[in-house]
Amino acid sequence: MKILLLFLNLTFLGSLYADCSVYGLNVFPKTETINKNSFFVLEGYARTQEIITLLNSKYPVYLESKNHRVNLSIKRLNIGMFNLTQAILTTEEDLIPDVVYFLRIDNLGKLEERLLTIWNSELQKSLPISWKIDNEKDSIPPKLIENPIQINSSNIKYGCGPAIFSDFKIITEDQSEIIIKTELVNLYNGESTTYFLTINDSNIVRVGHGMCSGAFTFERNIKYKVRFSLIDICGNENEQWTSWINFDSPNKF
Repeated sequence: MKILLLFLNLTFLGSLYADCSVYGLNVFPKTETINKNSFFVLEGYARTQEIITLLNSKYPVYLESKNHRVNLSIKRLNIGMFNLTQAILTTEEDLIPDVVYFLRIDNLGKLEERLLTIWNSELQKSLPISWKIDNEKDSIPPKLIENPIQINSSNIKYGCGPAIFSDFKIITEDQSEIIIKTELVNLYNGESTTYFLTINDSNIVRVGHGMCSGAFTFERNIKYKVRFSLIDICGNENEQWTSWINFDSPNKF
């Protein structure tokens, strides 16, 4: 079973913040129930990037149930090219099955504390971000069924700037949600950036950025190459990169 990720439109992600606000926090996974060996991704937008870079120094981060607190450790920090920074977090001890844990970050201001809630359309109110822990553990790496291919490029002007993407189709298989580790290289200057993206319901990974933020940016009239590697939300990796795909910059303006 493959449950695709929302991660608040997480670029993981090419996130598009429609109003270009100055605060934003993406949290992943988005499913209500998770495996007991799941890891977590926090992505900060604009001013919230500072919270991500200072996690566990100025801003302790942890999961908390009624009777149990579990600290989260930073496994990896990815700095995007346009107003996004993400942290990959793992638990320092096992989570208890059938228990609900809430995401906590200490020392946030009142406005920033709202970032730890998610809107529930059914109840018409915001609820704290939380997960119920399943008793299952996923230890099977994801599989690449078909090699990725580029299928489309887009460059659309919006009020605050363009949304620019190159789209790649990737067919995968896994028991858990899959994250796409993506490395983009500028072939003119050799600059390399790595960021974790999601895959949508059409098996498309969008490499680029929205109007206000995104993992990757493109210069005009430059050639790029990209490759991908599969990781699931339980930390299982197939430990193989795909072949490089060369393509022209979708930035036409």
